[in-house]
Amino acid sequence: MRYLYRMAIITLCCFYATASFAAQQDEQNIRALIVLGLESNLGLKMKSFDVAKAEESIEIEKSVFDSSLFASAGYDRSLTPYDSSFSYFSQANIAGQLGISKRFETGLKSTLALDSKWTTDNDSSDNLDPRYRTALFLELNQPLLQNSGTAVNTAQLEITRNQQRQTALDYLLRAQNLVLQLEIAARQLAAQTKIIQLRTQSLSLANDLYLANQKRFNAGVIPVTEIQQAETEIAARELSLSLAIQSQTLLKEDLNRQLNHNLPDNFEPGALFDFNQGIQEPNLPDFATLLETAQKQRIELKINEFSLQSSSLQSDYLRNQLKPQLDLKLQLGVNGLSGDERTSTLRSEYSGNWLNSFRSMSEADGYQWQAGLEFTMPIGNRSAKSRYRQSELQLKQDRYRDKDLKAIIKSDLLQQQINIAQTKQQLEITERFEALAQKSLDQENQRLHEGLSDTFRIISFQQTLAEAKIDHINAFTRYQSALAQMDFALGHTFARHNIILTNNTEELTLENI
Repeated sequence: MRYLYRMAIITLCCFYATASFAAQQDEQNIRALIVLGLESNLGLKMKSFDVAKAEESIEIEKSVFDSSLFASAGYDRSLTPYDSSFSYFSQANIAGQLGISKRFETGLKSTLALDSKWTTDNDSSDNLDPRYRTALFLELNQPLLQNSGTAVNTAQLEITRNQQRQTALDYLLRAQNLVLQLEIAARQLAAQTKIIQLRTQSLSLANDLYLANQKRFNAGVIPVTEIQQAETEIAARELSLSLAIQSQTLLKEDLNRQLNHNLPDNFEPGALFDFNQGIQEPNLPDFATLLETAQKQRIELKINEFSLQSSSLQSDYLRNQLKPQLDLKLQLGVNGLSGDERTSTLRSEYSGNWLNSFRSMSEADGYQWQAGLEFTMPIGNRSAKSRYRQSELQLKQDRYRDKDLKAIIKSDLLQQQINIAQTKQQLEITERFEALAQKSLDQENQRLHEGLSDTFRIISFQQTLAEAKIDHINAFTRYQSALAQMDFALGHTFARHNIILTNNTEELTLENI
C-alpha cells in the first residue's frame, strides 16, 4: 500500500480530452475555476495538514521498535558502624553503564549492556583496593502468551496506517465535495447573470412601451391610464432587476469566499455555460450497474472499510490481552576483575588497572546466566474482558454502519435518477413554454400595431415571456446540477471535469491509497 499524501504538497491538475456533459470550451472555463478552488480553498488546505499529521502518527508507531541507547554514571559513599573490632565499614563506588535495547515485532525485548564499577573500602579480607569490576551481559524477555507474535505487537501500527488512509480518503472526499459545490455555485451565478440580462431587457421594453404610449397619448389615441400602467410596470421591473442584482452579488461573494477571494476581477460568469444548447441525454446504465459502480467508487464506503479492518485488529489484540502474562526470561553474561594490591606481600592474578578488568572479562574469568519464567494474571481480569467486549460492540457497530452507508447510497442513486428525470421533463416544458410565449407576444405586438391591442395586454405578454425565459434558465441549471450530483453519487466527480489530484507526479485515487 502506497502512502501518497505527505505534507509536501498536493499539486494539481492534469487534463484529458473532453468532459462528460458539457461543451469543450465551456468545460475548460469551469474546469479552470474548479482548479483555482482546489488550489486556493482554505478548508481543503487545512485538511491537508490532517493528512500530514496522520503520516507522522505512523512514524510514531514505528518508533516503538527503534533501538534505544542508554548510559548512566554515578558515585556513592557509605560509612556503616559495627560493634566489633572494627568501628565502622567504609566504602565508595563509582559505577557506569552503557547499553542498547530493542523491542522486536514478535514481542521480544532485548538488552545488551556493559557495566563497570570502581570500588574502594576498608575490608582487609579483599586483597584488591581499589578494584574494578566490568561485566557484559545480554538479557532477553520473550512473551509466550499475552503480547506474543507479530500480529499482536503490530496491531496498533496497522490501525494507525488505516487511520492515515482514512484521512487521505477524507481529503479526497472533501475535494470532491468542493468540486461539486463550485460547479453548482458557478451554475447558479451564471444563471443569475443571465436573468439580470433578461430583467434588463424586460425593463428596456417597458421603457420603450412607456415612450410609445406617451406619443400615442399626446396624439389623443389612448387614455392616460395606459401611461400609468406602463409606469407601474417599469417600477415593478426595476424592483425585479434590483432583486436579481442582489442575488447575483451574494452568489458571487459566496463563490469568491470558497476561492479564498481569488476570483479574477474580470470574471464573467455568463460565459461559463451556454444556456441555449439542447438537452443532453446522460448515458446512464441500468440501476444495478449504477449501484455496483457507486459501491466501488464511493469514498465513504472505503473509509468505513478501513474502520472495519481497524476494529477487527483491535478486537484480535484485546482478545490476546485476555491471556495471562507468561514471559520467558534469559540472561547471559561475562565479567572480569582487576585492581591494586592492598599489600605487597599478597600477590593477585587480577592485579592491574581498569583496562585489565576488560581483559579478564574477555577471558570469561567470571560469568553468569539465568533462565526462568514469570507468570502474571489479574484475578478476574475484568478490565481486559470489558475492553474486549467493547471492541466486539465497536466491530458490530461498524458493520451496521457499512450496511447503512450502502442503503444511503442506494437511496441517493434513486433520488438522483428521479431528480434527473424530473428536471429533464421540466426543462422540456420550459422550452415549450418559452416558444409559445414568444409566439404569443409576436402576435400581440402585431395586433398592437393594427390598433387591436392595448398596453395592459402587451405588458402581460412581455412579462410572461420574460418569466418563461427565466424558468428555462433555472430549469437548465437544475438539470445540469442534477447531472453533476449524479456524477458525485457515482464517485465520478473528478472524471466529470477531467481533473487528477497528484502528489509528486503520482495520481491520488481510491485504488492506490
